[in-house]
Amino acid sequence: MGPKPLGINEMPWLKIFRSVSLALAILALVGTIVGVLIAGKPAAGGFLTGLTLVYLSFAVGIMVVIPAEKKSMKAAAAALAAMYPFKIMVFTGLLVFAPIPQDFRNGWLLTGAILALTAQLVIETKIISKQRILYFDSVG
Repeated sequence: MGPKPLGINEMPWLKIFRSVSLALAILALVGTIVGVLIAGKPAAGGFLTGLTLVYLSFAVGIMVVIPAEKKSMKAAAAALAAMYPFKIMVFTGLLVFAPIPQDFRNGWLLTGAILALTAQLVIETKIISKQRILYFDSVG
């Protein structure tokens, strides 16, 4: 029969948050070690910086969607959609204006960001695709 359909206030946001946080912590540790071994501190710092920017963006989205979902799934979807342009502007600004050491602005920063984003999206997709989701906010 499978899992029961999710209704209002039942999306697994905390499970997603915990799963992504754990995966990115492991990825940060492994990527930092590999970076140091291959190219030294600038590689490790760049990798960790890229991963951290993606994680902060993810965490902000989760912190916005949880209270919005208490109102309705429609409000949660609207909150997530509204956050995308905001996050793009803020995190682009951080990349341009934040005092990130010049040594860290390298290919490893991009690698950390791409791997973190890929891990985040795979985990979110895997968790959400296993849910039975109602298409309307209310039954009846």
